[in-house]
Amino acid sequence: MGLAQLTAVPTSTEAGAEKVLERTAALAPWLGEQAARIEEARRIPDDVAERLFETGLFDLMRPTCFGGLGVSPRFAWEATFNVALGCSSSAWLAGLTSANIIMLGKFAADAQREIFAPNVSPIVPMLTGGVGQDIKIGPADGGIVLSGRWRYASGVDVADWLGLLINISGVDGSPAPHVVVVPQSEFAIDHSSWRVMGMRGTGSKNVTLSKTFVPSHRFMSWTELQAGAKHPTCPNTEPVYDFPLNTANAMSVLAPTLGVASACSEECIRIIRGRVSSGNQQAQINDKIAQVDAGTSAATMSFLRDFLIAETAAVEHRILRGEPLSHEERGLSRTKVAIASRQALSSAQRLFAALGGSLLPEGTRIERLFRDVHAMSSHFLLQPEPISEAYGRLLLGLELAPGTRL
Repeated sequence: MGLAQLTAVPTSTEAGAEKVLERTAALAPWLGEQAARIEEARRIPDDVAERLFETGLFDLMRPTCFGGLGVSPRFAWEATFNVALGCSSSAWLAGLTSANIIMLGKFAADAQREIFAPNVSPIVPMLTGGVGQDIKIGPADGGIVLSGRWRYASGVDVADWLGLLINISGVDGSPAPHVVVVPQSEFAIDHSSWRVMGMRGTGSKNVTLSKTFVPSHRFMSWTELQAGAKHPTCPNTEPVYDFPLNTANAMSVLAPTLGVASACSEECIRIIRGRVSSGNQQAQINDKIAQVDAGTSAATMSFLRDFLIAETAAVEHRILRGEPLSHEERGLSRTKVAIASRQALSSAQRLFAALGGSLLPEGTRIERLFRDVHAMSSHFLLQPEPISEAYGRLLLGLELAPGTRL
């Protein structure tokens, strides 16, 4: 059976997902009105988080046995595109959280019952990028005692749980990486720590954990997660929970980046329509270079968004056929994702240059978008050089460097 046959008739969950896309699109204008307030607050305000929750955005990746839709990640990426047209920081949270929910959907049933319980925030920052300091771990009956400090807890103000990547000693005494989940209430949040150039509204603050007991059912082996495994007690059978973890993570930061780059393109075109060039005092809309830049940018953004959806479908096709992606195929996908981000930034940058001094006034939408798209595209998962190096090593028959995530 081919992919077209498998997806020809929308399921009830897919119909529900389409409703989410409609609601996120409808919310975008309101988010646009709140964007300056969100940036000034340097976090996602409670009322904004509530409106995002009400769209069902974070139910898209949530397991069906816990009241979610458990659909294709492509719905999450499309919803993120919609949100990005209103607020960059909200879109960043939408993308990252979607991938984080996929990861959590692989955990033990007992952990999922806590994380996906009614009236619990769907926002779960997963701090897995080597951002911990002064981490101390001690053994305890049924778990560990953990303390430490971590950076970049995006959305922590509206979260109820956080995930941390730490090394836990096994029965043989050798440390092994695990993701552990800890209640947000156990952390002290440094509210003055998020002072940044772009994505100011994500509230990606520093957090500190004093000695806290973490039961073993909230552990998940990082090695097993990287290999695509699920916990033996995981109740979820939807294909999304077989999606390669690092591929989903990379796509989750590309989606908001492409969404914000598209918003940049739209805003630049809007400004060009009413701008008079300071050089020749002519309406810029009549300038052929501006026309070329506008057409190329809009087409590029459409092409790149289509690429992300098509790449997601291609991975899902392999999952449905029971054919795991090889290291080379994962490397190729990750490299394409990184290149797409760089292409989006380049296209947006060309339009920014065409605006001249119109880009400079502080507090305008275009100035905010300029900062946000540059900040987003600097994420380590979107850097073409490291992932292209890893992919190139595979193509050349060389071993991967230690710690490479594919």
